[in-house]
Parts: sequence; C-alpha cells; structure tokens
Amino acid sequence: MFNSNTQEIKENAAELAETAQEALSDSAKAGKASVRKIGRKLESKARDSKKEAIALLESLKDVLDPDVHGSTTEHVIEQLTENFSSWSESLDKELSQALKTSRTQSRKWLRKRSLLTLSLAVGAGVLVGYALSKDD
Repeated sequence: MFNSNTQEIKENAAELAETAQEALSDSAKAGKASVRKIGRKLESKARDSKKEAIALLESLKDVLDPDVHGSTTEHVIEQLTENFSSWSESLDKELSQALKTSRTQSRKWLRKRSLLTLSLAVGAGVLVGYALSKDD
C-alpha cells in the first residue's frame, strides 16, 4: 500500500521537476529575448543621443565663433527689424480699424437701446403713477 503511494509520489515529483524545468527554460528564453530587445532599443537611443549631442556641439561652435557669423547675424537682425516694423504698422492699422468699428457699433447699439430703455422707464413710471393714484 505504501509502496504504490511512494511510487506514485516519485512519478508525480519527476513530472513536476520536468514541468518546472520546461517552464524555467521557457522563462529563460523569454528573458533573453526581452533583454536583446531592450538592448537594441538602448543602442538605437544611444546612437540618436550621440547624433543630437554632436549636432548641438557643432551649433554651439558656430554660435561661439563670431568671425564666421558676424555679418550673417547682423543681416538677420536687420531683416527682423524691417519685418517687425512692417508688422507693427499693419497691426496698428488693424487695431485702429477695429477700434473705429467697435465705436460705431457701440454707438448704434446705445442709441437703439437708450430709446428702448427710456420708453420702458416712462411706461413703468406711468404704471406706478396710475397705481398710486388709484389707491387715493
């Protein structure tokens, strides 16, 4: 009786060991694949970062070398000044036009609304007067 249970336990333990070994092997393979994938991504990001760093250093060298870009910088400043002045003039014109339009619209609105408000006030006054005179 104990002999058959012992044999069964040994078989189950052997099967469990094989299953655990297979699961461990599969996990190890999946882990290796994940590590390879992460390694490739890190390598790609490192290359991109290196390229960006080199580009940044080159641009800093260009900016810090005044002899090479002195005239170019002055030219860009002149262009920006001209563009800003023309932009400022057009903005000033647009703002003046918008102000004139808003003044005209508000005057029209006030004229229409003031007559309406005045007539409502007169009507309310007449009603109040009528109500007060009726109590006497």
